[in-house]
Amino acid sequence: MKKTVTIVLLLSIIALSGCTTDEKNTSAETEISTETESNDEKTEEEDSEPEPPEREEVLAARELALEGISEEEAERLTENIKTANLVLEQAYMYDNIFGKLEDKDSLYWNYFDQTGEIQIGWAYEGDIVKKEVMEEENLTEEDFYSKYGSPVVAENHYDAEAFAELLADMKSTVNNENLQNDLQQIIDNTKLAAETHEMEYANNIYKLVHDMDYFLLRYGPDDVGSYVQDKSMISRYYGTLSFYD
Repeated sequence: MKKTVTIVLLLSIIALSGCTTDEKNTSAETEISTETESNDEKTEEEDSEPEPPEREEVLAARELALEGISEEEAERLTENIKTANLVLEQAYMYDNIFGKLEDKDSLYWNYFDQTGEIQIGWAYEGDIVKKEVMEEENLTEEDFYSKYGSPVVAENHYDAEAFAELLADMKSTVNNENLQNDLQQIIDNTKLAAETHEMEYANNIYKLVHDMDYFLLRYGPDDVGSYVQDKSMISRYYGTLSFYD
């Protein structure tokens, strides 16, 4: 049985999701979302979100957060958090990652559980209508994929355990208590996501790295604003950081 291979962007840091690359005439069970769906979800959340900190607040908090850290370690922390945020942000906006992770048995949980070549879905020929074939041939979903499917796989360098270890290593270089606490929150949610397969913990990881990237280690409206047309995402603050309580 042939395999459909996908290489996930920026796997050198964290690979929790990615866009699937399939043959031209295949349907992939991993690609079922639309940008409209993610935009609807964003609208529902907006009312409960706090006001984002101003630029001056972010700069002051960053100075405190990175006090006593070497320039090399500060850059490492910033780049790793930025990369994690970008990967999860793309998966959230375009790949319905959290919708998929609502299913505890979703193959997307392999990103948390395994390293190396992992299966994240199934692909089958584009002219096959899955529901009709299952009814006509009296097939279960498992039988259908066994007969018509090809595994969709990705190369995953960091599972939840490895990502938590990376965060813990970076945390060990930090002196500021608030930043230590916020990094620990990411570590705890990463471990809980892997242990429980509860989507809520994966979503918490995203919100934490989003806030830490755009409203602490960088300032989204300044550092990213000139590169994007729609600034709504980089201007959102989920209220997860200890610095602005």
